[in-house]
Amino acid sequence: MCSYVGMALFPTTRTWLHLALIGAALAAPGCAALAEEGSPAVEEADLSASDQAVATLAGTAKGHLYVSLTARSGTVATAAMIAAAKRGVTVRAILDSRGDFDATWTMQQHLESSGVDVDVRTDVVSTVLAVSDDTALLPGATPRTDKDAVKVKGYQKSFTDILEWSHDNTTGTLIPAGTVAVHPMPESGRDRIVQLLSTAKTSIDLSIYQLQDRPVVDALVAAAGRHVKVRVMLEPRTVGAANFDAVSATLKAGGVTVKTTPKAFDSSHNVDHAKFCLIDDKELLFGTGNMVRSGLGGVDVTTFDNRDFWIEDARPTALKEARGLFDADFAETSTAHMTFDALVVTPDNANSKIGALIDSAKHRLFVANQSLSDAGLQGKILAAKKRGVDVRVLLGYQPAFGGGAPPNEPALTALRAGNIQADYLKKHYLHAKIIVADDSVYLGSQNFTNGGLNNNREVGEILTDAKAVSTVVETFTKDASK
Repeated sequence: MCSYVGMALFPTTRTWLHLALIGAALAAPGCAALAEEGSPAVEEADLSASDQAVATLAGTAKGHLYVSLTARSGTVATAAMIAAAKRGVTVRAILDSRGDFDATWTMQQHLESSGVDVDVRTDVVSTVLAVSDDTALLPGATPRTDKDAVKVKGYQKSFTDILEWSHDNTTGTLIPAGTVAVHPMPESGRDRIVQLLSTAKTSIDLSIYQLQDRPVVDALVAAAGRHVKVRVMLEPRTVGAANFDAVSATLKAGGVTVKTTPKAFDSSHNVDHAKFCLIDDKELLFGTGNMVRSGLGGVDVTTFDNRDFWIEDARPTALKEARGLFDADFAETSTAHMTFDALVVTPDNANSKIGALIDSAKHRLFVANQSLSDAGLQGKILAAKKRGVDVRVLLGYQPAFGGGAPPNEPALTALRAGNIQADYLKKHYLHAKIIVADDSVYLGSQNFTNGGLNNNREVGEILTDAKAVSTVVETFTKDASK
């Protein structure tokens, strides 16, 4: 019997319980039956032999490791890949999208949050299982290794031809002072973020929940190499996984100052889930997503690519507040005494500001969020519908936990019972957190959970810039269309 356990990969009190069961989530002995028609037929014995061979090869990797995976790949292989990433090996994987969606998504998310670069594709590598340094692992009932240098180079190229993600890292310019710009993901891609980091002349201060994307890391190191003062705060435990050790070692070796995010947000079930960056103290860059492949528009199969947003803000008030917030968190001092007018900050003012924005809606209220479990916010959305507001809601689909309903199902049921148009977004994985209330838009890192609104460190803004609002409305409308 296949025992699949889904999990909601966002910082809530249930996440840590879910992750304790991740072994069952990734693959159970009987899960070969999950492959859909059209997937490569692999006997269970072959699958186990392949998993063990991949694990053995991963254990010897020192510089790089490339692996071809399916949702049925066992935990022995994925655990070895994660261990390799943790010790500083560059681990990259192609994950076959043609298996069970829930199991594939769960594997993608867990590997990525553990420092593995994962692309989900239909055009997988079938001629080789894995390549590690000077060794290729070839498929078969008994997988065999090949150390012929020319052949190994060719096998590695079969991975890199698929995984290499072109980008433009030419130096650009910051947006004009006093303006804002909104970039929907995956459409916008990572180029602008890399470009902004390449623009920095004096300083880059980055606080980020999840950082793994190689061109972004390279841009940070390159900035330090040209004598820009680069400081990075990283969350040490991403949804029960971690990629802090490996990425911090790479950054430190390149001259970047790295530390963990404040310990105040690394206790109990809380995390520092913020994603914001100050560039030369002239521009604030913040986002709803993370600096990983799935968050920057780099996954081939779009249903596994995240719907997210990145925002540039060059307004003086936002810059001043972000500077104070970063410095306080870097020094691990409280922000309770600080006033945030431009920023929406958890735990300081997010619950009240987001709640007031929903309450202000008179004509339209569009809500999209990875998770909606906060009863107070649900009540405000329902109240808006009762007073005649056009209310539409999109939520993220995460696999069910323990065979039960998906985590957002209770919210959808309650909203639909209130005659609200509410659905899962399945064109992409909905990771964004947005509200459109009439002619204002909220964008930020806050999931609409107790942790996101009250306990974690989170950062967002409420914007009234007409172009920014229009961009979000157009994106939401496109996502909501059937």
